Formats: sequence, C-alpha cells, structure tokens
Amino acid sequence: MRKDGVTRHSEARVFSALIVDDNFALRGAIARSLARDGWEVATASDGLEALEAVRSHLFDAVITDVHMPRRGGLWLWEEALALRPALRGKFVFMSSEPLPEPPSDAVFMVKPLSLAALKSELQGILRMAEGAKVPARESAIVQHTA
Repeated sequence: MRKDGVTRHSEARVFSALIVDDNFALRGAIARSLARDGWEVATASDGLEALEAVRSHLFDAVITDVHMPRRGGLWLWEEALALRPALRGKFVFMSSEPLPEPPSDAVFMVKPLSLAALKSELQGILRMAEGAKVPARESAIVQHTA
C-alpha cells in the first residue's frame, strides 16, 4: 500500500552578530551569551576593527558601543551603511549616557544593559529583516512516497 506524505525539512539559518565594545568583559559576555543561543559571533574592540569585519562578512546585526577609542559606534554606523546598505535597521547602540538624537533606524540601549532585553531587541531586528524580504528560514516542503 502506498502512502503519500509531506515532510518538512527546516533549513535552520544561523544568525550572525558583530559585537563592538572596548570593554573586554562586556564584549565577551554578550558574545558568549549569543553563541550559547546559536549565533555566529564576531567581536571588535573599536570602530576601525569592526569596519574591517563588516568589509569581510555579512552580519544580521551589529551591537556597538557609542564611545570607544579610535573610532566609535556612530562613525562605524555611517561607514558600515555606506559599504553595506542592507545593515540599515540592524544596529544596536549601547552607551552609559543617553544619546541626544540616536539614529531613527537603530536601537539604543543604556548600559548596564540586560542580556534578555538585548536578545529581545535582536529578535525584533530579525523579524523586521524577515518582513522586508522573502524569509530565509522558510521551511522547504518535500513530498515523498512511503
């Protein structure tokens, strides 16, 4: 007897984040937390290092401190968007002081920040990105004969 069935094979996508902060401990804590959740993580200690990473890799999100030696997060944001316009809306800025005018298409969080709140913001960024294009994580439907 033949049975036709439908099997869903999820093509789970690994999301990637670039974490930029001159504070080694904070950068490491965020990186470890996201890596435990299955994210591919890259880190940089300032905007110049981060821009090199942006040149060589496509990131789903960039989490950056605003104030760092050499080049800060706002400089990185401008330069990264010039290189990779698809990063618009995918930046999370962190600072111990509120920004007078944070970029309108970015998330701003005041330090000390909650990892749970950060992860919630990242989920929002991913949802917005998914809504702007054909979902990359859409399940494929494969028919087979049993």
